[in-house]
Amino acid sequence: MRITNQMMVNTLKMNISTNTQRMAVTQDQIATGKKINKASDDPGSLVQVMRIRGNVTENEQYVRNLEEAVSFLDTTDSALDDLNEVMQRVRELTVQAANGTNDNSALEAIADEIEILKGQVRTIANISYSNKYIFAGTNVTKAPCGETEWTGNGNSLTMEISVGATLAVNIDMRDIFGSPTGLDELGNPDGGIFAIFDQLITDIHAGDNEAISANLDVMDQKIDDILSKRSVVGARMNRLELQLNRMEDEKVSLKSLLSKREDADITDLAIDLQMQENVYTASLSAGAKIIMPSLLDFLS
Repeated sequence: MRITNQMMVNTLKMNISTNTQRMAVTQDQIATGKKINKASDDPGSLVQVMRIRGNVTENEQYVRNLEEAVSFLDTTDSALDDLNEVMQRVRELTVQAANGTNDNSALEAIADEIEILKGQVRTIANISYSNKYIFAGTNVTKAPCGETEWTGNGNSLTMEISVGATLAVNIDMRDIFGSPTGLDELGNPDGGIFAIFDQLITDIHAGDNEAISANLDVMDQKIDDILSKRSVVGARMNRLELQLNRMEDEKVSLKSLLSKREDADITDLAIDLQMQENVYTASLSAGAKIIMPSLLDFLS
């Protein structure tokens, strides 16, 4: 086959264009620090990178869920601790009221303090975290302890903590607090804290030491119930913290894997670019010899 000057020129132009394109790709990788800057760079690796990025995004969302759940339960535990302190103080007042040495003014002062503490119990019942009432069940937008009724429910407020796994972050406190009025639908004491306090205040006003003392057993049982609720909260927090640690470790592994698939090795790229520049310079030098001066060059 006869090789013409035009064929050599066309081949030269194609090779120079190829060398230029290779240098452009390498320069892009150095500038961005990424191996893949567009789908055509490496379609196979791009699929892996996109899959890993999806896993990283999913992991980060689960981490946010776990941190939210831990904070919610931490607020719950703090509220239960406050409630336990109130109950312990009322128990002290009950023992003080039942000793038989108090005059009427002292008993009235004790009853007044218990009434104030009952208001504190209402405040604890309506504690919120991030605009969510922690003891309201799933009805988190409304304060559960109203003036005359408990508007919360006993439904579980769940959060997804991993693929296919959820955990309830709230606890049902209806049996602890009871109705704000202290009475059930039939008008009888419902056994909640408000009912206990109301009965205690009534017994103190009556000066019935035996009846006052009888409240201690009921109060001790309620304190035990509160501690049981705290143990449930503690167990859930332990699980969440373990899961959070696992997710944090997984996040590091995913980031490392993504870096291996996506991040460019600047040192290797710099060496490659230097070699490509040498090849490009050599191709230009060879081209200068292929494209010999024509008659027009001598006439100009």
